[in-house]
Amino acid sequence: MNRESHMSLVRTITGAALLVAAGVIFLVQQAQAQEVLRNFTVTPPTEEITIDPGGYTEGVIKIINDGPEVQTLDVGTQDFIVSDTNGTPNLIPPNSLSKKYSATAWLGINPSVITVKPGERKELQYYLQVPADARPGGHYAAVIYTPTKTLGVKGTGAAVQTQIGTLFLITVKGPIKEQANVSKFTTKGFSEYGPITLSTQIKNDGDLHIKPAAYITIYNMFGKASYTMPLESHNIFPEAARDFSNTFGKKFMFGRYKAELVGNYGASNNLPLTAMVTFWVFPWKIAILIILIIVAAVLALLLTRKKEHDSGHTETHTEQNTA
Repeated sequence: MNRESHMSLVRTITGAALLVAAGVIFLVQQAQAQEVLRNFTVTPPTEEITIDPGGYTEGVIKIINDGPEVQTLDVGTQDFIVSDTNGTPNLIPPNSLSKKYSATAWLGINPSVITVKPGERKELQYYLQVPADARPGGHYAAVIYTPTKTLGVKGTGAAVQTQIGTLFLITVKGPIKEQANVSKFTTKGFSEYGPITLSTQIKNDGDLHIKPAAYITIYNMFGKASYTMPLESHNIFPEAARDFSNTFGKKFMFGRYKAELVGNYGASNNLPLTAMVTFWVFPWKIAILIILIIVAAVLALLLTRKKEHDSGHTETHTEQNTA
């Protein structure tokens, strides 16, 4: 191997080693960040506020260090959106959220940096000033806590991308568009066995987050209510949908069933939500086996009777010949 090839090989090996080392350092930092933020408790994880245009309010956020070490956190505000159907809040860059929903500019927090000793509880003061011309409806922002010496990841407040935070759900009073519908209410049309899983999706087309209250009732083939279960209670943000799942029943079920969803939503909880779906549950393999057993039993009975009849007829004929 000539000198040039040797140096090229050394550079390649060195580069690969540096990449591996960087990856290991990143993973260690990420693990450290996870451990740091797991050791914090933030209350409240969500703050819901209803306020007039031009209104002002303030409050307290508490953060507790449950870990063994002193930790310093940067505290700031940022917009967030919910774009998936699981209700996951995602932070977005400044000035990215439509002013229709943004509330970051209204929200202040003090102090902006806190140091918390092990077992210590610190209080943060927040200030909310709503502009006089604010649009009625929902506005959203988050107070974010980030360790100053590590990478932020999931924690014990509301999970927001790689940080933890307190979500602010602000309702500005006034004429609000409230509109939602059940965009999906389904299950398999035919199942051999239970339990049965119902999938529900509710779409919010209004200007304000909603928290529907709904129940699902299952009626059997005789029209009798056999199961009743609530829909889980979750916020659904404007222009977003939320998925729900309910499972009911036992392994052996039989017949045609009807599922009805009845609920309500809105600021006054007076707007209706309804949906209905029908489905069958029939253990057809077991049914076929039972039918085959019955058929076999009937055939065996008929064959036995035929043999008895033939035997009796033969004995009678023999007696007649003897006479």
